Amino acid sequence: MSSALQEKEILFKSIDARPDRIASSNPDDFLVPNGREEEWRYTPLKRVGNLHNDAKSEQDITYEVVAASGISHSILSRDEVKTKFLATDRISSRTQSLWNKALVIDIPQELETKDLTWIKVDIKSGVQYGHIIINAKAHSKATIILEHVGEGIAGINCEIIADVNSNIDFITIFDLARKGVIVSEHQFVINKDANIRSLVVQLGGDVVRYVPRAKFSGNHGAVELLGVFLATNGQFFENRVFVDHNMKDCKSNVLYRGGAQGEGSHTVWVGDVLIRKIATGTNTYEMNRNLLLDDGARADSVPNLEIETGEVEKAGHASVTGRLDDDQLFYLMSRGIDEHTARQLVIEGFFSGIFGEFTHPELKERLNERLNAAIERSYR
Repeated sequence: MSSALQEKEILFKSIDARPDRIASSNPDDFLVPNGREEEWRYTPLKRVGNLHNDAKSEQDITYEVVAASGISHSILSRDEVKTKFLATDRISSRTQSLWNKALVIDIPQELETKDLTWIKVDIKSGVQYGHIIINAKAHSKATIILEHVGEGIAGINCEIIADVNSNIDFITIFDLARKGVIVSEHQFVINKDANIRSLVVQLGGDVVRYVPRAKFSGNHGAVELLGVFLATNGQFFENRVFVDHNMKDCKSNVLYRGGAQGEGSHTVWVGDVLIRKIATGTNTYEMNRNLLLDDGARADSVPNLEIETGEVEKAGHASVTGRLDDDQLFYLMSRGIDEHTARQLVIEGFFSGIFGEFTHPELKERLNERLNAAIERSYR
């Protein structure tokens, strides 16, 4: 057994009857969930292909990489990979113990590029596990897109390490076939004066459970965790965000916007920000907005904020869930726009604020194309 499987970290100790939150690569450190646990109470465990219990890997994941000039990539075996990744739930820990090969992306020191690096993850039929590492060296700047497609069942972990004064845009797209299932935990590590801006886009698949976790390894770091999700026709999308402020004078901004349409469509957003006693000067805010497009859809939103020091610059959280605005539809339709197009324009407008944060024309075009395709699918 590798040394990684023997590591265990207590993220924070609980002060009530709940167990301590831990991080570990050993699945035995986590009980097999039954759906009554707080972290699993929303997840439809019967639809995750037994990833939480004993599902074995049936093949390796296929990675296709189109890298910007100067950025290298390689597929490495477990023995060749140095990883400090520790999972925070049973499925992620099983993933960490079962993957065979990892995709490693290296962004050299002081490399700055406006070209996109596109990673396509093909999840074929059957069960598979994978691991991805993004290493951004000091004073580098790049945009990485991680796109998931396919119809299989997968657990995939990813670690993104931003060294001193690096600046990384990291976009994750889940656009699987209708029966696809994926559970993915991402660990963001932000060093001194580094900045990571992450966007997750969830549009396709049967079940998508995404767990982004950010922590700092130096003072004055910054992280933005942005998200867009649109569940239709019975899809289930879950996001569980955890930002661990464990250094001084760091910033975090969490903003997720989601929509749900169709009987049985269900979205879940759980935001959790911890400001430790040492993390003086913290500036943080988290917000989730949800749009319910009809009566059959459901959205759960749970913001959490735990503060252990009184010396914070700013800390807040909010959540808003509402229905499609009939006045907006009436306004558009009164000007000759049919109802179908009017609804599409309102939905596009709801998400455009987040897409507008990214100025690369090719990226914005592709994201809008994917969103429009998902909106069209919702009417079939």
